[in-house]
Amino acid sequence: MVFDAFTQVAPIEEPTIAEFSGRVPASVAQAWREHGAGFVGDGYFRFVDPGQAQKMLTGSSPVPAEAVVLFTTAMADVVAWWNEMYLVAKTRLGEIHATSEPFESLVSLMDDKPGYRDVIWDWQPYPAVRDRLGVPDFEDCFMHVPLLGLGGRGDPAQMQVGSVWMHISLMVGLTGVPKFTHMLPLPAQE
Repeated sequence: MVFDAFTQVAPIEEPTIAEFSGRVPASVAQAWREHGAGFVGDGYFRFVDPGQAQKMLTGSSPVPAEAVVLFTTAMADVVAWWNEMYLVAKTRLGEIHATSEPFESLVSLMDDKPGYRDVIWDWQPYPAVRDRLGVPDFEDCFMHVPLLGLGGRGDPAQMQVGSVWMHISLMVGLTGVPKFTHMLPLPAQE
């Protein structure tokens, strides 16, 4: 089992796994088979159906078209596999970070360990918004109103819940495709 805690929302059908399995590490395809699509841990990360993600992001993807989307977050980030790397597209910040760590190491970085979520995932102001609005549904996320790239200030009191796919499309359409900025700042191994 790859995830310490996982809540399945739906299985990922075998034809979808077959379609994408040759484009991702074997451990990712195995996780699709074992877990399906669902919430990882406390719900900030969502392990998604790659076919659904591809369909929903066609024409407005924050990652290259050949990338396979594996995760979304409750803050409308996308984690995808592309060119032997994991890309973390933080559309709200206009940035893409990357790592070539193995899948299991990437998943371990999703744990709520001190510093991981702030330094690696830039998850603020998620905790304050979650306390106010609860964990968004599987295909929803928290949205900055107005968007950060359009003058929003990131005030948790102004954030709202909406469709993760529509929000990503809106951000990419209005503020552009995120740009690669750096490799993820990985913590020292314990």
